[in-house]
Amino acid sequence: MYLVFFSVLLIFIIAGYSTSQETLQPGREKKQDFDQGSGMKFSSLSEQKIVDLAKVSKVWGMVKYYHPKVVSGDINWDYELFRVMPSILEDNSDVNSILYKWVHSLGNGTVPRDLEQLYQFSKNSIQLSPTTDWGKDEEYLGTDLSLELSKLLDSNISERENAYVIFKGNSPFPIMDNENPYYSMKFDDAGYRLLGLFRYWNIIEYYYPYKDVIGEDWDRVLLEFIPKIIDGSDYDSYFMTLSELTTRIHDSHAYLVGKNKESITDYFGKYQFPVNFTEINNQIVISKVINKCGLEVGDIILKVGDNSIDQLLEERRKYISQSREDTATFFFLALLRAHQKNTDVTIIRQGKTMDVSVTGSRQVINFLVDTKSQAIENGEIYYINAGLLGKGEIDAIMKEWWNTKGLIVDLRNYPSSELTYTLAQYLIPSEKEFAKVSLPNRAIPGEFNYIETLVSGKPQDTNDAVYKGKVVILINEQTISSGEFTTMSLRNTENSIVLGRPTAGADGNVVKFTFPGNIKTAISGIGVFDPENKPTQRIGVQPDILLDPTIEGIIEGRDEYVERAVELIKDGY
Repeated sequence: MYLVFFSVLLIFIIAGYSTSQETLQPGREKKQDFDQGSGMKFSSLSEQKIVDLAKVSKVWGMVKYYHPKVVSGDINWDYELFRVMPSILEDNSDVNSILYKWVHSLGNGTVPRDLEQLYQFSKNSIQLSPTTDWGKDEEYLGTDLSLELSKLLDSNISERENAYVIFKGNSPFPIMDNENPYYSMKFDDAGYRLLGLFRYWNIIEYYYPYKDVIGEDWDRVLLEFIPKIIDGSDYDSYFMTLSELTTRIHDSHAYLVGKNKESITDYFGKYQFPVNFTEINNQIVISKVINKCGLEVGDIILKVGDNSIDQLLEERRKYISQSREDTATFFFLALLRAHQKNTDVTIIRQGKTMDVSVTGSRQVINFLVDTKSQAIENGEIYYINAGLLGKGEIDAIMKEWWNTKGLIVDLRNYPSSELTYTLAQYLIPSEKEFAKVSLPNRAIPGEFNYIETLVSGKPQDTNDAVYKGKVVILINEQTISSGEFTTMSLRNTENSIVLGRPTAGADGNVVKFTFPGNIKTAISGIGVFDPENKPTQRIGVQPDILLDPTIEGIIEGRDEYVERAVELIKDGY
């Protein structure tokens, strides 16, 4: 059904790219009632008021994405939230009645519309259905409000050029640029802080393809964070609460960038230890020293300053989203940080526990395998570092090294050029399914549908030979997004083996949007699954052969992944 978007889709998946485009916002931006502040203040919140506010959030979000007048862009739905809140906050307020009058006052533009054929999908092609049954629950909402929302759920609006989540032309990709960043937000304004929570909660509710695998009761998360978001009174408390909120979707694509372009890592210290590390047997082990700092390769970190490594791990996980607990690029960049340039660190070095003074760095530290693509084993094997390839280099490599005994494709770095299809054409004799992608149904917020299965390999109209050697694909916890997608494609090679550790479990493109206060965040925007519709999110691509590095190998400067790959190729598997 989405074949017309197929080539565009592949570009988005490969690049992990989020569409960003300036759009006009008719009507809604003319409203200036609350430009200087929401006027909302909270002295205390009873348990009942927290429940009431959660209901407001859910109704506000459903109307935001389903009501024709809000979708048209004519109503500033953020400001309408501030307008209704004083009545909600009154003692003993009849919340259902207030919400009914509020929604009903928008007019009768909710006449059910026929769903266009383009947006009608069979049950088998629905990956995720909206969780909107509560909108028809009379016991929860009362008769009047439930009937009002029930009609709304049949609106089936496909034209969303001016909505808060837009779709340009025939593109199936959601764009969230119409969310107002409110640059001048005062960070003690409880109304705007609450708006930030409601905005995020409903984006996940209606436009997150992996909502069913986050492992959280999303309604309970809303109840938990209402008092948390209101309690703070400054920028830092707002930023940290939002950061904690983003971890609850368990998505390694998620991040937070503050109003001054700072990241959550800055809160853990501006000095980063100039090293790389890996996890071996539940221990953090230094795997590479970039600058001389007091640490050595093979050191096991026990304590940084006054905090044990277990305390640091727990703290970082509270504020950095991870698809899998053992992985996340942002997590790795945040762990070994300090506020002072010199920090006392307790380590185990060659079996002895000792304290060393470690000098931090303010340079950008990357976790990269920096071995260049090259012939090894007297030219019998060619090693390809996917993160260091230039444009067109794969074609040159395959031409020159066509008769080698084997290839090692190292995907422990993020691919710098597109391998998913280009290399697959040299390795796979005919096009073969390797993934399915799900996209949001623009007419039914909350629904995601599988499109045609994606294929890679040699096109049907060519009779060229394929590479006959063995292929070993290297992966680990640093293999994320495009790297995972590439692994799924290349493992269809007949003579291939995937070697290493499970990947990060965050596949698909990245969709960006903004919280009030000009704080930017992102989520995985489309779903990626194997051809049998099994998810990769939070699971990762699993290796055929599991391989953990050893401390001995690290100390000796050996790349045990490459060594094992060479052995496999020489032994013919």
